[in-house]
Amino acid sequence: MTAHEPQELGADLLLDCENQLGEGIQWNCTDQRLYWTDIFGEMLWSCDANGGDPRSIPLPGKLCAFAFLQDQTLLAGFSDGLYYFNPQSGARDKLRGYQPGVPNTRMNDGNLDREGNFVIGGINEDSMAPTTPVWRWNGNGCETLLENIGCANSICFSPDGTLMYFADSAGTAIYAYDYDAQGALGEGRLFADIKGYGVPDGSIVDAEGHLWNARFGGGSVLRFTPEGHLDKVITLPVPNVTCCCIGGANLDRLFITTARVGMDAKALQQTPQAGGLFALDIPVKGLPHGQFIPQERTST
Repeated sequence: MTAHEPQELGADLLLDCENQLGEGIQWNCTDQRLYWTDIFGEMLWSCDANGGDPRSIPLPGKLCAFAFLQDQTLLAGFSDGLYYFNPQSGARDKLRGYQPGVPNTRMNDGNLDREGNFVIGGINEDSMAPTTPVWRWNGNGCETLLENIGCANSICFSPDGTLMYFADSAGTAIYAYDYDAQGALGEGRLFADIKGYGVPDGSIVDAEGHLWNARFGGGSVLRFTPEGHLDKVITLPVPNVTCCCIGGANLDRLFITTARVGMDAKALQQTPQAGGLFALDIPVKGLPHGQFIPQERTST
């Protein structure tokens, strides 16, 4: 490997959960468990750091992205809008609908900023037409940060919270935006645009500011330096890699969700681990995922 070639790594299957569309994975420091959603399977999954004690909870719809509150209930981005959701009781309190009356759109990728606000975008499932917004929700109101998006993905934040990363998976580029958790979204600029690895899906930023990006259709997770240079390629034995997080007791394991959606019987026979949960140890620490901190819990 030369100084200009990315290091190549592999990941091991941790849990053969056969998700249709695994997404939104995060490490919960409170109970030391992984949580993620199978959007099309309508299940909330969890397990320990070694893939043990797997649990799946049936959901009342397609859960696309979520964040924990202090009481361990969820701020939940279901396909049709934002809710407060108790996964144990099944109780849902709808906060705001997502584009009601607009066909073919739903919520998609979401993440917390460093001050506990929830930023979430959507997808137009009709050829990813550019019709959906990206919102910031603080528990008391909703702000539109971006508009005319085909498929919002890669939402994550620099360690100091001053940059927001974002990708529209209708293309291949990841952008960095100047970010103020209390103000308007700032100037955007190209962060990375790598061809030949599918399209950008979910991302996470580690404690040193590297961005780890799952590549749907690209069978990999790519790690970029804070300057946007590709320095690591984690290859998986499945094509559709959807999201990743850093967790474990020492916050030094990368966990990766994948998907079976859109794969025919022949493709599934060739890549039988598709939809599974994968992991590898990494030589850098992650950051705690955090909790949603509402300014005011309302149901308006």
